[in-house]
Amino acid sequence: MALIAYLHALFALDLGFLADVVMQNLLWIFMFYAAGWFFSDGKEPLKRGFILWILVSTTQDIFQLVFPFTVYTATGLALLYFLRMPVLIYFEKTPGLSKFLTQAWLGTWFVAIIIIAAGM
Repeated sequence: MALIAYLHALFALDLGFLADVVMQNLLWIFMFYAAGWFFSDGKEPLKRGFILWILVSTTQDIFQLVFPFTVYTATGLALLYFLRMPVLIYFEKTPGLSKFLTQAWLGTWFVAIIIIAAGM
């Protein structure tokens, strides 16, 4: 329950908890900032990193409430990567299918979730 706990501490003005979270997760803060820098080409890296953190935290909260698994583990990300790369390369190289690249990207994410859920 990552995002829910952080929001609760923020609304309760529990600055000790928030400072403790920041100090214990400096590596993650830097990595989300770096991802925001990478995905925004250097423009608004803090905003993009924060949006990425919200997406990851919300996804973890939803999956922990509904399903007892998450995609953001080493196994889940490896499965997602190995599913996604051949499909995206195929869609990118085929002339008529290149316009469906976004649907292929999302479809591989759903297939990875189905495989992980069925493997439990």
